[in-house]
Amino acid sequence: MSSFDSLAKNWDANARRQALAKAVADAISACAPTKVEKLLDFGCGTGLVSYNLTQLASTIIGYDPAPKMVEVFNQKSPSPNIYATTSLPKDSFDLIVSSMAMHHIKDTAATIAKLAQLLKKGGMLCIADLESEDGTFHDRGNEGVYHFGFDPDALASLFTQNSLEILCKKRIFTITKHRDFHVFLLCGQKRA
Repeated sequence: MSSFDSLAKNWDANARRQALAKAVADAISACAPTKVEKLLDFGCGTGLVSYNLTQLASTIIGYDPAPKMVEVFNQKSPSPNIYATTSLPKDSFDLIVSSMAMHHIKDTAATIAKLAQLLKKGGMLCIADLESEDGTFHDRGNEGVYHFGFDPDALASLFTQNSLEILCKKRIFTITKHRDFHVFLLCGQKRA
């Protein structure tokens, strides 16, 4: 069982996580204000971001490798058009979002390339994650953490290498713990 599985039941009870999810969803909505048909939430967890984006997409599919996170996500679903799975869908999407998941992905470049392939032409990829940090963000240690945040400019370079035109790159939230940790949003559109 992954550490995320053991945390799934009480994940949504954390007010800071709720505030971050709302800030991420609001920033994505501001960058991608047009309603889309299909949205993928990569690393969806229990759906805190997804459920703040229901006004933006007709169908929302969450993907997360932690079965218990997916279980909680699906228990909250008000519709058969909103669900999560532990298998990465092979569909094409109008919008792909990811919040606080990329720093848990070993090969960021390959993952961004894969997500770009899943986008329809004109579709958008929006990633929210930590700005570079000193490795002290995670209270329970760094097992399963492959990056201590990111330089948004370096991540933007991976977007452009995958035919994604940068639409938005900005700091959207600050998580205060023993010090401030900043969260950025980077959105790119697949060239038509």
